[in-house]
Amino acid sequence: MLTFSRVASLIGFSSSLLLSAGALAQRATEQPPTIAVAQVIQTDIPVTYSVPGSVISDGRIEVSSRVVGFIEQLDVREGKKVARGDLLVRIDQTDIDEAIQQAKASVRAAERDQQDAELDVQKFENLARSGSVATETLRKAKVRVDVSGAALDKARSALTVAEAQKNYATITSPVDGVIVSVARRSGEMATVGSTILKVESHQVLLFKAFVSETNLAVIDPNKSVTVRIDTLKNAVFQGRIRGIVPSGDDVTRRYEINIILPKDTRLVPGMFGRAEIVTGTEKAMLVPREAVVRHGGLDGVFVVSDGSARFRWLRTGRVIGDTIEVVSGLSGDERIVATPTDSIRDGASVRAEARAQ
Repeated sequence: MLTFSRVASLIGFSSSLLLSAGALAQRATEQPPTIAVAQVIQTDIPVTYSVPGSVISDGRIEVSSRVVGFIEQLDVREGKKVARGDLLVRIDQTDIDEAIQQAKASVRAAERDQQDAELDVQKFENLARSGSVATETLRKAKVRVDVSGAALDKARSALTVAEAQKNYATITSPVDGVIVSVARRSGEMATVGSTILKVESHQVLLFKAFVSETNLAVIDPNKSVTVRIDTLKNAVFQGRIRGIVPSGDDVTRRYEINIILPKDTRLVPGMFGRAEIVTGTEKAMLVPREAVVRHGGLDGVFVVSDGSARFRWLRTGRVIGDTIEVVSGLSGDERIVATPTDSIRDGASVRAEARAQ
């Protein structure tokens, strides 16, 4: 007769067999997870030539004087914003006023001399008709009228020039901009042609760079240029080439190129950046950025083939929008896991589902 313990053992063993069979049946009926897959893209991508440069102003103006005199007023300093027509410099007008008074006195003297010459002509003409004076005397009197007239014209011109100098004693800003440097101070002497200050307009900003002579021939001036500014966290600006200076440096063999930048309050002259100039196209393989997995500092993707996901190392290149260029590691006709998760392992069984484009 079976003891109670043997009966209990038989019952436990039977239960274990039933649970094991149920687990095997459950695993047999389980389906592999469904994942979204993406096709490796083969397309033409632009070939770019990256060159460093700086933002400059197209309207930097050196303000100088057209008259000689002591600077009476100069209140602007570096960094001050000015509008077109604002007073920048006032030069002492004492010498100019004296020159105007002298010119006026010369005009008055020339007018009196001409009037006297005309009276002599009238007098000698009457006397010549009666034969009281020689014809030569009348001729000389008429010549004196012509000479005095020329002297009057000269005096009037000198007066005009002197009065114009007065207008040059006050210097106003020629543009809306910012004072970038001041070379003189109040009380110093201003001389003709010497720079007093520099004002910079931000109406038109350029990106100035230098390109090598090997790339000069492949640059298309009609294509837009992408400019990235480092200080603005690589902010992107689309510009256009205004021109290439057709004279290169004898040592570096580089040519100056100027790119017109769009109007943006963030751009300031002096900022450093890089211009990416398109020089052509080339074939390339691209994969979505979100499909790339980084392990141990290396990049790779899960390639879906025959119902399983196999991890494959890649050598990647440039980032182009939402995709990454694949230099090596793929042939171009693979399907890859579009959005891999931590649950996917190398060799895992998967069911592929095309991702909606």
